[in-house]
Formats: sequence, C-alpha cells, structure tokens
Amino acid sequence: MSQLGAGYDLEEGLYDEYVRYRKIAGRGRRNILFMVDTSGSMVSSGRLGLVKGCVVSLLTDAYVTRTRVAIVAFGGSRATLVMPFSSSAEMAARRIDTVKGGGSTPLLEAIGVAAPLIDTVVDESIEVVLLSDGGCDRPRRGSAEKTIKGFAEYCRKRNVPIRLVDAGSGTPTAKKRAKRMAALLHAEYHEL
Repeated sequence: MSQLGAGYDLEEGLYDEYVRYRKIAGRGRRNILFMVDTSGSMVSSGRLGLVKGCVVSLLTDAYVTRTRVAIVAFGGSRATLVMPFSSSAEMAARRIDTVKGGGSTPLLEAIGVAAPLIDTVVDESIEVVLLSDGGCDRPRRGSAEKTIKGFAEYCRKRNVPIRLVDAGSGTPTAKKRAKRMAALLHAEYHEL
C-alpha cells in the first residue's frame, strides 16, 4: 500500500473531501471580423491598397496573439466572405491580396454576410473592424439607416464592439460621412 501522507491511501481512492479545486474563468479566444470596403471610391487614389496593407499589419498582430480573423469584402454588386474565422494569418494575407475593387458600396449586403458569421462565435470575444470611407448604397426599398442601426443593436446585444477605420480621402466632407457612419453603428472612429 502506498501512502500519500496521513489518511490518503491510493488503493482506497481519493474522495471529494480530499480535493480542492477552483474553476478559473478564461477569456476564451479573441476573434476579429474585418469588413473591407472594396468599392470604386476606395480604388481611387490607391486607398484600397492602403486598406489591404492595414489589414495585413493587423493580421500580423493577430497571429502573435493567436487571434482568429475573418474577412468580408464588399464592393461592386455584392458582399463576399473572403475567409471564415481562421487563425492562419498567412492564409488571410493571401486572400486579402486577391480581393479586387470597384463598383458600388453594398454595405447592407456585407451586414447580411457578417451577422451569421458573428453568430458562429460562442463564448469568445469578438469585434468588428470596418475599413471604409463611410459610403453605402441606398436600397430600393426600406431604409439603409434602419438596417445599419439594426446591425449596431445586434452587435451591442452580443457585446461585439465595432471600430470604423476611416479610409476616406480625408476631405472634410469625407470625414463627416465616415463619422456619421460611425455614429450610426455606435462604433469607435479611427483614421487610417
């Protein structure tokens, strides 16, 4: 018989009263959803290239901290899931590099792609980083503002912060538009 001290006999087993434990609440993994505006206004003056560079820089930081990232691009006539949540910064950098720009700004479609993606993250922190000049196509029916505010409320209820990185031209009118979009989304406003 092996003894572990007074009263602890391995052959008899360990009982609950002999064991102390404490559950440590972990933060869980961190997740970032990049929503990248690839519309025609972003292509002008090379701003889409700057945005891609910004995303790649953020991806490098994410890799170091083991953060998972997903990318939704929106431009032209549609929004596209470029990459679902992944911890591969290298794959994300390759995928963002292949994104082409031009056309309109279907932000509302991007919201439609982003919301179900956010729902896939359970018991982990997540944030949305919107890289845009603050533009948005107007839908034929309904209000774009209502959809944007609905997305902001959806994120607020799930404790998902939104950050808008203003990738606009920097003119007073462009900044005003981006700040208005940040206000609608209840997002932190940052300049690129």
